[in-house]
Amino acid sequence: MFDFKALIGALLGRREREGVYDYKSATVLMQELPESDILQAQIEIVQALRQLNGNAGISLKERLKTVPYLDEKARALQAHLVAIYRGQLIDETAAPHQVLPPLLAFWREMADAYRLCLKQAQQTRQLDHRSLPLCALRGLIYTAQHNKWAALRYMESDAQSWRLLHRLYQYAETLNSARAPLQPYPDEEITSAEREYVQALMLTLAAPEKLQPEQIELTAQWLKRWSSQIGLETQIHPTQQLYAVNLAGSTPPKRLRRDMVGENWRYWQTDALTQHMRQLRDTLLGGAAPATHGLPDESAQPASIGLLDTLAERWSRDAPAPIRKHERHAARQAITVWRGLEEAAQALRSAPTGKTRQWELLDESVSGLGIRCRSVGDDKLQVGELLGIQGLTQRPFCLGIVRRIVRKPDGAVDLGIETLASNPVAVELTPLLGDRSFTGLYAAENPAMNQGRFLVLPHGFYADHREFRLGAQHKRYRIRLGDAIEQTPHNAITRFAVLEKLAA
Repeated sequence: MFDFKALIGALLGRREREGVYDYKSATVLMQELPESDILQAQIEIVQALRQLNGNAGISLKERLKTVPYLDEKARALQAHLVAIYRGQLIDETAAPHQVLPPLLAFWREMADAYRLCLKQAQQTRQLDHRSLPLCALRGLIYTAQHNKWAALRYMESDAQSWRLLHRLYQYAETLNSARAPLQPYPDEEITSAEREYVQALMLTLAAPEKLQPEQIELTAQWLKRWSSQIGLETQIHPTQQLYAVNLAGSTPPKRLRRDMVGENWRYWQTDALTQHMRQLRDTLLGGAAPATHGLPDESAQPASIGLLDTLAERWSRDAPAPIRKHERHAARQAITVWRGLEEAAQALRSAPTGKTRQWELLDESVSGLGIRCRSVGDDKLQVGELLGIQGLTQRPFCLGIVRRIVRKPDGAVDLGIETLASNPVAVELTPLLGDRSFTGLYAAENPAMNQGRFLVLPHGFYADHREFRLGAQHKRYRIRLGDAIEQTPHNAITRFAVLEKLAA
């Protein structure tokens, strides 16, 4: 039977619109969200933001009320999901891998919602609205957060995110509010659009694809304090400035070239920043508490001091542009890979765990490899991970360490590997004052690479001058560990001295 009632209702315009289309409908949405399922609640808010962002018919007044309302109501939900993803909170209704897509979608949609507020104000010539500088600042913060989380997962640079970030900063300049001190939320510190923008620019110039996730997080925290050391300039001075960015483009910042000229370019120097970092390094080594400089407590740890040195060099005018130590040659072939110290040691002992991986060698040099693999699920591969590699033409078994990771949108992952040793030996190590042994890897001296002998052992067992009994190939020695060459999240690579040969 034909539904005359529905037809009449539609003709008379009485049918209520569904979803979020103004401030009142947004308040209804928030009242109806499931309180016990935060993940589902945030998914519904993301859907509402997408609907709002796709609605060109909403007035500026309604948009400027609705977007901040959804933002402020959703912040606590977003913080809850972040805690789940980081393993700081257990929620029976959501697993870490489930919360990542809505986390990223919320940051992206909320940033775009603020961009649309600014765009509509410009189109309707209402740029004098007092809430617009806050819209630009919040949009920048959300886009920078999205970019940081992409860096934490080693994702390839996203052109859409860079375009959004640059556009939001352009709006802040148009409003003459780029350097205006603003408090983005009542529970957060005063900042400015320029400072938030600089933090995002400098984080990508830290080469996060070469850092461990914990180092990326620490760098981001440091930049919150250091971004005031940098001011963006509109006039080019090639002898003073080091970096440039195109506000009209969709690419990350780059080292300055003389052809980077135009009204959309912004320039900056890093001399004040790197000088501050070196002074800070000396202060921390002298025993100063990081908190007195507004920095997290872990800033004084040896690994953090090393990161401080790395960043100061990376951002310094005096540092040459990075180049490869040795030329790489194309060498496409399948290789077998074992991840981690334990898997590599078992492979050397001809007792593989069944966890072998068939990856693709792209190129190689005397000291490095380019490898491609496929991302599988929530893969935790990170810079600093140890790899055992078999199938190379000149080296039957190679020990390498991941130095660079770039994940492509199609799931391909490109790795830069530094080769540590060829034909390492699995050894048994026992603390001198204990009887619990564990497995390590020994690499012999390699004069051709100017490389001394070293051991790789689990991070928790390393201590300078600690003594062990080392057993390998029916021989036993008493050894003493020396200074660590490098400490990764899971392993220590260290020199050692042989003190005496023991009875077999």
